[in-house]
Amino acid sequence: MSHEDQEVTDRDAQVALIRERALYWRDPLIWGVVVLALLIRITYNLALHSDGHPPGSFVIDENEYFGAAHMLVEGRGFSFYDTALWVRPPLYVASLAAIFSLAGDAYLPTLLFQSLLSALTLPALGWLAFVAGGKRAGRWAALLGLLYLPFTLFAGLLLSETLFVFLFAWSLVLLLLAREWLKRPEGSSRWRGFALIGGAGVLLGLGVLTRATGLGFLPLAALWLAWSNSAPLRRRLLSAFLLLVICGLTLLPWVARNYAAYGHILIDSTGGYNLWLGSVGVRDEQRLQADLLTISNPAERESYAYSQGLANITANPVAFVGKGLKESLDLWRPSFGAEERQVRGFALGRVPAFHLVSLFLFDDLLYVAILLLGVAGLALAPPHPFKSLTGLWVILWVGVSFIFFAVTRFRMPVVACLIPWAGVGLSSLGQLRSRLPAAGRTVQAASAIGVVAIAALVIPSISLADTWLGIERWGQQAPYRQAEALLQQGKPQEAEAQYRLANTAITDTRYGLASALLQEGKPQDALAVLAADEPADRFEPLIIKGEAARLAGDTASARSLFNARVVQVGGADALDWAWDHLSPPPTSTLQIGSGLDLGYVRGFYGPETASDGTRFRWSSDRAEIRWSGALTSTTFVWNGWRPQGTAPAIISLTRIQAQPLTKRLDSVDTWLTDSGANIDPSKAPMPDNAQCSSAGCLQMTVNGFIGSGADPRLLGIRLSAITESVVK
Repeated sequence: MSHEDQEVTDRDAQVALIRERALYWRDPLIWGVVVLALLIRITYNLALHSDGHPPGSFVIDENEYFGAAHMLVEGRGFSFYDTALWVRPPLYVASLAAIFSLAGDAYLPTLLFQSLLSALTLPALGWLAFVAGGKRAGRWAALLGLLYLPFTLFAGLLLSETLFVFLFAWSLVLLLLAREWLKRPEGSSRWRGFALIGGAGVLLGLGVLTRATGLGFLPLAALWLAWSNSAPLRRRLLSAFLLLVICGLTLLPWVARNYAAYGHILIDSTGGYNLWLGSVGVRDEQRLQADLLTISNPAERESYAYSQGLANITANPVAFVGKGLKESLDLWRPSFGAEERQVRGFALGRVPAFHLVSLFLFDDLLYVAILLLGVAGLALAPPHPFKSLTGLWVILWVGVSFIFFAVTRFRMPVVACLIPWAGVGLSSLGQLRSRLPAAGRTVQAASAIGVVAIAALVIPSISLADTWLGIERWGQQAPYRQAEALLQQGKPQEAEAQYRLANTAITDTRYGLASALLQEGKPQDALAVLAADEPADRFEPLIIKGEAARLAGDTASARSLFNARVVQVGGADALDWAWDHLSPPPTSTLQIGSGLDLGYVRGFYGPETASDGTRFRWSSDRAEIRWSGALTSTTFVWNGWRPQGTAPAIISLTRIQAQPLTKRLDSVDTWLTDSGANIDPSKAPMPDNAQCSSAGCLQMTVNGFIGSGADPRLLGIRLSAITESVVK
């Protein structure tokens, strides 16, 4: 064939390839999957978080991301990391801050944004499968991404994985397109190739600014572009260099910021801590954190952590290698109790059965299917550059797990890269008998090893027993959930009957039953419900005993029980439980933080003591206070201190269905007394509100702020006393 004929043939092949790929992007089934994925991610998370996923239910690093984003919206930049345990990459924090500034920090706006990102990741995964295995493979991959439950769950969590996987998947698309461009004739448009490589560099850079682990992939991607390619060497080297430069320019502003702020720190400072923690076998985490927090500069803190980690490795390299091998295997093992799975309290019947069943089917079992099908896809598919790119990505994450440690969420980017191959494998199952023998002995052996490893390491880690226990307990506790609703509606006798129908061996049931008996005026019966050996880490028994003492007029014993350490550590959770389960006697004076305020307030944190000895609680941005309907004037003793540069506190006190009373406070350093006048219960009827006492309640909203990286609570005001008096 002449040179001219070869060029015509190559050009015709390129035109056919372009047309075929254009059909993929117009495939209605792919976009139908995207729409369905968006709806499922939103609906499922709203069903799972009927309370709106407040900060009190945050898992893993959610509280940290929320706090950093909130401080950014407050106009305090990335100063959260000046006092936090470590510095994190900025992109996910900046994304959250953009949502908070536009739509507030409520759950739904963030859920919509992340669900959209998660859904739009699926066309990229489908395209990767399409180029490696054809149309059916692309459709199967998109469908697997739709069904894989972690994608849905992470869309509802304030964690960076959803954004990172989105950026990574589309960077792979651009890398493969750029590699194809490299092989085109010299006359092909250079600008399109530069645009593809530049786009890949930007996406890889943004990925690194989301999770710094991606930085290790950058040289691998550049090597992949320059190696094992029939394109001219000069073009390959230029493309690899351009990828590194564009990615570096994307990172440069954040790197410069860190060096200006701390002296050094490239992208984040978590590496030193993770190495130190990994070097001690992932033990003594609280001690390590306490040691690091004594060092004020984040860069010095990182250097110290690295030095401690390296010293431990040098002292016992054999133990470190053994730990690394274990962690490399743990990367692939399912963990029923991983925090991101949101099954805390499953044995108490707190986790909905639909969620437990979904985890078993669409996380555990589907994960095993993706691994097996991924092995099949890699074995059966013809040679393709995406195979080597997948191998580099998997090796990187296994290496990171070896050096540091593995947690369940680290597996998500790996599974995302295997889903396209699972789509290829699923579309090729019908050809298994004919294509596997032709694949060669090396591929056959590697496939067999993969299948055996999955059967030996992954499948035994799936906990069907825990799943079944959680489902059973959820069913047994249906009367308990009904009783909780009745109790908050002021119907303790009906609640008692429902509590007795639930599983009384479960602590939640006993504590609910005891609180119903307290509200019925039967304190001795309530105390008799409690076991002699209640768990030492539960605050409910102490609150029940304290309420029984308070109702009997023994204020000293009540105060002692309410101020027990486990109750104080319970903080907001203890206050919320007391609000929902106690009906305290009317009082005209509340000393906030005294312990005797339990049952009267919620939306506050644990008690603290000011420098002058005053006891107080920080409120959150939303709080509620029970009050007596017979009293008509309320005085609050509060402090409106704010960090420099933060907007002054704006407090709105609202009686339900009444006009709000708004008071603007300046930043002060001393306790102030202010009177909430005109809060008169006779001016507006009190509705039948299940979450207030029979007399009523006040709702308080404050423009909250984050204290610091060391204290990421969303704070409102410091409140020390509430006094009500009759206006004559």
